[in-house]
Amino acid sequence: MYNEDTKRFFWLWGILIICILVFGIAIYMGYHKDKEVQGTSQTIAETQQGVKIVANKSGYRLDDGQAKEISTTIREIRTTEKEPVYIVQTTGEKAQKDSEQAKQDNKADFAIVTDRNDPDKVVNLEKLEKDQKVELNQYNIQAYKPVLRTVSITPDIQDKGIKQVNFSLSKKITKDGQYIGIGTGYDFQDHRVLVNLSYTW
Repeated sequence: MYNEDTKRFFWLWGILIICILVFGIAIYMGYHKDKEVQGTSQTIAETQQGVKIVANKSGYRLDDGQAKEISTTIREIRTTEKEPVYIVQTTGEKAQKDSEQAKQDNKADFAIVTDRNDPDKVVNLEKLEKDQKVELNQYNIQAYKPVLRTVSITPDIQDKGIKQVNFSLSKKITKDGQYIGIGTGYDFQDHRVLVNLSYTW
């Protein structure tokens, strides 16, 4: 149906379009930087809707299941009197910078910051008095894994053996859990090496 030159042409154009798409997303994310450390109250952070609001302000879109799991974990940390992932003890002037560094050190997607001593007080990192000493609870959250690794095996039902084995590595490219990946595999039936590109959302 298609000759080899036509197939090669479509392959090259497909790869070029994917590269342009990835490059465009990288440029957009470089210029469009959301504040990934958001202050709120402990009371709000323990609700599903509160977590979704904070995540949205950070540029992340969570589904109801993710938001519920995060808010439940935050509530359990408080009720069992366990310490949060990170406690920031600093001044108002350094609070934003110290919280962002803590998020980065923990390789989190975004962080929720609350007042350690007043659960109903809404924390606004930009409006803290410069010389004021602050003690903040910080919950560093990884909404989506940065890298996905997938191994798949295709059985050969007739011969009761293995037809294909594939491995792929996917990198997160957006804040709502979209990934682009590259994979390789081997077809035991046709004795050939396979290569593929993937897009996951």
